[in-house]
Amino acid sequence: MSCKDALIPNSIQLSPDQCVKDALLILEDNHIRVAPVIDSQGYIVGMFGLHSLMEDLLPMAAQIEDGLEDLDFIVGGAPGAAKKIRKIGPQLLRKHMDNDIEDLILYPETPLLEVIRRLTRNGSPLPVIDKKSKKFVGLVSEQSCLHRLHEILLEIEKEENNQEQE
Repeated sequence: MSCKDALIPNSIQLSPDQCVKDALLILEDNHIRVAPVIDSQGYIVGMFGLHSLMEDLLPMAAQIEDGLEDLDFIVGGAPGAAKKIRKIGPQLLRKHMDNDIEDLILYPETPLLEVIRRLTRNGSPLPVIDKKSKKFVGLVSEQSCLHRLHEILLEIEKEENNQEQE
């Protein structure tokens, strides 16, 4: 079994030239938390999701490594974060997506057990690209893997029942 067996080929895709506000509406309308950002040639250039946006809402001092660890001293921080959403909304997605995705990339040939290991380490979903063309082919998620494993289990149980009846 490989990644292609759990592949979600027709996933929602975003463009790096979309504004953040439109991207958030797409995520909300489709009840998803994250989507791949695909350029006009079909290459994945990043991932954008609620986590990306949340990071952008933090003060810069809290975003840097070894920065502020506690923001309890900020009084009335939520209205400031809400205003930041309004400011970020019209900006292009390319400025707010996670473009450090090299460790997230999977290939259709990646063994399913390795996919599961990567999902547990990196979260879900993960992008899948064609090894030769490097173009985006789909996503694999915790749900799609568990669905495939359930199908495999049903096949095993059916085979076991057939053996018992013989």
